[in-house]
Amino acid sequence: MTNAQSPSAKPFVEQVSLTDGRLLRIGYRADGVDSILASVELPVEVLEQEIAGGLELVTTIRPSGEIVSQIFGSSGLALEGLRSIVSIECLVSQTVDSESLRLEELPTSELSGLLRSLEASIEQVRTALAQRI
Repeated sequence: MTNAQSPSAKPFVEQVSLTDGRLLRIGYRADGVDSILASVELPVEVLEQEIAGGLELVTTIRPSGEIVSQIFGSSGLALEGLRSIVSIECLVSQTVDSESLRLEELPTSELSGLLRSLEASIEQVRTALAQRI
């Protein structure tokens, strides 16, 4: 009796050679060899929608003023390396940049709404500071 092990299967995703490159082949290959055990070809859009359906984007503000966005999978665990960190000052600066305002054609009422929202946020931080003293 021999104790030969069958090769284990490894998942793969590869782009199918098309002119627009919008088709992916997904399947399993035998580990260590190039033979495909099972595969299916799907449009990229289908995969993106299905994957995104199981993801959650969570954005928080740190006390330092950094805004952190992370993507969590359906397991509830944060996906490694998929995190964005930017300062609140940077976001506000980008929003009120004269070129951005011109391109967005932002009405004065919206800019006034942003100011009210930021002032309310500042008041909440002042209240929190006062409670700590």
